[in-house]
Amino acid sequence: MDILNPNLQWLLTEFLPDGPLAIISNLSRITNRSIYFNKRSMNQIKESLNAQKIRDFERYKELVLIKGPSLLQVLNLDDNRIGEKGAKYLAEALKVNPSLQKLNLYGNQIGDKGAKYFSEALKINSSLQKLDLWKNKIGDKGAKYLAEALKVNISLQKLDLDFNQIGDEGAKYLAEVLKVNSSLQLLDLAGNQIGDQGAKYLGEALKINSSLQYLYLVFNKIGDEGAKYLAEALKVNSYLQGLNLMNNQIGDEVYVSIGEDERIILGDQILN
Repeated sequence: MDILNPNLQWLLTEFLPDGPLAIISNLSRITNRSIYFNKRSMNQIKESLNAQKIRDFERYKELVLIKGPSLLQVLNLDDNRIGEKGAKYLAEALKVNPSLQKLNLYGNQIGDKGAKYFSEALKINSSLQKLDLWKNKIGDKGAKYLAEALKVNISLQKLDLDFNQIGDEGAKYLAEVLKVNSSLQLLDLAGNQIGDQGAKYLGEALKINSSLQYLYLVFNKIGDEGAKYLAEALKVNSYLQGLNLMNNQIGDEVYVSIGEDERIILGDQILN
């Protein structure tokens, strides 16, 4: 059985064989709209459970995190060990949840299979606005799954795919999405393996897209040619407010020429 971090283990072993997810759902209805899992928050959950003397946890098993009329809007599960199995639980819940707006799964190793589960959920879910999948090893295959979902999803506004081993192939899938998606405002692809060809795909998409406001490509493998493709796209695109190309492989001459567009971030400027 996949487990989360040690702070959650008592929930797994003492109450819910399927994980702590249903309890979060119950608590969200009576306490906060936002839940962040760390040691202090786990102690608060324990105290809350003890105070209410909730004993019959079996009846919550099928709720699986956020199913039902939850008030939960923000769920932060960063840097746990959710894995593919945990991703499946969360994705199933997202298919029916009407309230969650932000989900942070930074560093949970969900892999491409986990990305596939979320892809299936995003085709149905209409409430989630921000999804953070930083450091989850989803790769090009996972990017493809998510791209398929974003062709039909109309609610997601921010997608963070930092450090996910996404290369030119994955960039191609995401670029195809940008040609048709009208809701995504921020796409973060920092720390991946996108080169000139991937930059070309993204540049072609930016010539068509009219909703994306920020594109992060920090710490990739984009050289002079890729930078030129993107700069040319911005001559056509008037909607993009910030394109971050810091720490790539751009030569001095091109660096200077594309830097004339104030929307292209090559230094330490901060994007929203």
